[in-house]
Amino acid sequence: MLYSETGQVVNEHGGRRVSVRKGQAGWVLYGPYVTLSPGRYSVEFPIDADPAVPAEEVCCDIDVVAGFGTRLLTQKRLTGADLLRSGKSIALQFDTDAEDVFEFRIASTGAGAFIADVNRPLKRIDLQSGQISDVNVPETTNEFFKTHVAEFKHFEKNGFTFEATASDIIADFSGTRFHVYNVEDLQVVSEIFVNNEYNFISGRDKIIVDIGMNVGLASLFMARDPTVREVHAFEPFSLPHARALKNFALNPQIAAKIRPNQFGLGEKDEQTQVMVRSDATIGISVRGADTGKPETIHIREAAAVIAPLAERARKGGMDLIIKMDCEGSEFGIFEALERQGLFGSIHAMVIEWHKWWAEGKTQMTLIAPLLEAGFIVLDKTQLSNPHAGLCYAIRAAR
Repeated sequence: MLYSETGQVVNEHGGRRVSVRKGQAGWVLYGPYVTLSPGRYSVEFPIDADPAVPAEEVCCDIDVVAGFGTRLLTQKRLTGADLLRSGKSIALQFDTDAEDVFEFRIASTGAGAFIADVNRPLKRIDLQSGQISDVNVPETTNEFFKTHVAEFKHFEKNGFTFEATASDIIADFSGTRFHVYNVEDLQVVSEIFVNNEYNFISGRDKIIVDIGMNVGLASLFMARDPTVREVHAFEPFSLPHARALKNFALNPQIAAKIRPNQFGLGEKDEQTQVMVRSDATIGISVRGADTGKPETIHIREAAAVIAPLAERARKGGMDLIIKMDCEGSEFGIFEALERQGLFGSIHAMVIEWHKWWAEGKTQMTLIAPLLEAGFIVLDKTQLSNPHAGLCYAIRAAR
């Protein structure tokens, strides 16, 4: 796959090249996201400069980076004179002491025209003998990464790093690691780690209830907080629950705080068979999908599960905070909590509500009992989408 943002791709001399005109600035080539083992290497950048290129002006930068652009190993700025006297090829040597994913990049400054070969030959240098051998540079075979590289680079700019193999991508954000498989994962990662939708801050220790655990990213995000003592997470569907366990296994220290449960919460105890899909998890309610394969899921009455947690928080002098993203089940959960008078034991909530099941129910159906219980509510439902939205509720001191 060709990774280029600037210039025109042409076929010359039996290979692909990128032609850059004067005035065009940006990434001429990046990638190829090749995994290399520890050692010493040399990569060649075949570049033909226009004879009219200004001799003293910097026309392009070449570099070698690892960790999906987060670690610069070597770099060189090339003037017009450098390009013209280089014999059409400039080499950069670099060492790596750990296996990583590498890019060999060319960036144009726009000062002059040149043509760069897409193929950048790579050689390995034996540290003992000095012997030089060619290295085959296969493109990454992870199709999801290849087709969404722009999104991954956006996350890199926000502090993420990624490890990509043919079958897996593992993200790392400030030491929290998790698998990324599909577009839904990218959406959830953005909501949780970039937009900070669940970044609860209080002056006390807290117990978190995560209703709608999905693949566990919100639970991991909240468990990172040293004041979070426990996270009780609930997910009725087997596939996202299994994926959550895989993500927790990558983070044993903070995952020790998380109690994952393979059942959902609702208005009452029930067991039902629904259709599920492997390619869609974040938008599936407990009523299931229209197509897929059958799965039996279990729901428990919300108040019966949350009441003991509320009592433990009270006895421990801790806050009880609820995150709720359960695709329509929030209305039944609220009815159960209101019946048992549990809103007075909850200190804060964030609710993503969904108008799926009843035409007459809106976010105001949820806000009304919160106001009655002394909460202040921030309703972030957007006018462009009156069928779903986000609400934050904080119980005010009276």
